[in-house]
Amino acid sequence: MIQSKLLESWGSLQANEKRMIQIILLAVPLIIISIYFVNITNKISAKKLNLAVAQNNFDYVYNKALNFQQHSLAQKALSEYSEKSDFIISVSKRYSLINFQLGEEAGVMFVAFQAESALNYAQFFESLVSHPEIEIVSLSITPGQTLNQVKAFISD
Repeated sequence: MIQSKLLESWGSLQANEKRMIQIILLAVPLIIISIYFVNITNKISAKKLNLAVAQNNFDYVYNKALNFQQHSLAQKALSEYSEKSDFIISVSKRYSLINFQLGEEAGVMFVAFQAESALNYAQFFESLVSHPEIEIVSLSITPGQTLNQVKAFISD
């Protein structure tokens, strides 16, 4: 009964009206689907932003913890080793430094070693300068095939 009335109404519509209804019936679902996808995209963007903020917060805290760890290790080594040379040797053992040498040249103390990673010797020098009596005067790095030759002069 309802179906026959719908068919009868449809048949009585002009071609322009039929086309308009077809367009509306096609456009409404497309608009709803588009709104749904835009909403999902916005939610994904918000989640990515939250994730980036959480990652930055984590990195900040992690770096602060590493800094504190370096500081506490340096303070521990400083309290255990009163001599600068003993302190330098104890710090050097924490990093993978090859052919480590501690010596004196022209009255100035120096450290020389080879290392694969710039990160290792950068962290080594950060630990060294945590000692109040140690100041790096000059630093020379000679790159090699696999190892970098590093030599640093330390003030007295």
